[in-house]
Amino acid sequence: MRIIITFFLFVLFSCDENNNSFKLNGTTDLDDGVIIYRIVPNSVNQPIKMDSAVVRKGRFNFSSELNEIDVNFIAIKGKDVNIPFILELGKVDVNLYKDSLDLSLIKGTKSNDDLNLYRIKTKSIVSNLNKIVNEIQIANSLGDNLLVEDLQNQYRSTQTELLNFESELAKKAKGSYLSVLMLEKLINEKTIDIKSAKEIIAVYNPEFLNSRVGKILVEKVNAPVESTSIGEIAPNFEGPSPSGEVLNLSNLRGKVTIIEFWASWCRPCRVENPNLVRLYKEMHPKGLEIVGVSLDRNRSSWLRAIDDDGLIWSHVSNLKFWQDPIAKLYNIRAIPASFIIDKEGRIIDKNLRGAQLASKINEILNN
Repeated sequence: MRIIITFFLFVLFSCDENNNSFKLNGTTDLDDGVIIYRIVPNSVNQPIKMDSAVVRKGRFNFSSELNEIDVNFIAIKGKDVNIPFILELGKVDVNLYKDSLDLSLIKGTKSNDDLNLYRIKTKSIVSNLNKIVNEIQIANSLGDNLLVEDLQNQYRSTQTELLNFESELAKKAKGSYLSVLMLEKLINEKTIDIKSAKEIIAVYNPEFLNSRVGKILVEKVNAPVESTSIGEIAPNFEGPSPSGEVLNLSNLRGKVTIIEFWASWCRPCRVENPNLVRLYKEMHPKGLEIVGVSLDRNRSSWLRAIDDDGLIWSHVSNLKFWQDPIAKLYNIRAIPASFIIDKEGRIIDKNLRGAQLASKINEILNN
């Protein structure tokens, strides 16, 4: 899973405050003649090349009319990298280093200053998460379940640290467009409820809400209640199992079922799998079922992950990545994601992990 917005590298731009134009000036140690593109996402988030510049004597620049505040990207010809920055009025200076893009410097406008701080903070947190994942894999290979459990707790604690940091940015980054981007991220990941999101955007700068992402936010918080909300009947689906047979969710009606959206390439998913294995072995005799819905694209990777992690429950996958029809039906924008379905097929909780999930399943099946 390619995690979006992990490390930010930015190109400088400065705006003429007397009109709605902006000028982007960059300094870099990229070779002369290297072509740099300014990329703008279209209405369906597909990249559009809006402008290009050529590095001359360590410098490059862009200038254009500024229609609205938005996230743009810098792409470097010949390099597989997209560098996001916030396009807004003001003056920004960025130094772009070809051999250490993650160390590139940005300073200037409020939004980009906040974005730079976010990059620094998340770089440290993500590095720690990756370290814990590696330690979990070693502990798993040694069969040290107590250490695995301790490391999983550390992983969840670090995830919570990141979530709290992003939540504070969404709430308190006044005058910063980063708040809009963070709130959209939290909504997409379903880590904030719509009522809270409405309260937050009520104090946002109207200019932010009139932007491309701002309009998406307003639409999302005012959308009708989703069919996958707690209390709703879980949408039925069917999909191909590893054996090629078609599995239908309705066939599990009458059993408490966890629908688990995951993928072989999703590290947080793989970290959580040992917890699910223990829970399934304990509670399956009492009536628990699990259906894994994979967002994999590669069949071999999917099947290998099932075998490596010992996932002995039912599985389906259309091998269509984020275009999986079941993921779309359940409005999945981030994984892992899970839904607990009661015997009548009603959603009674979602996105519980570790001890919280085990406690909820025990509460249901032991009453």
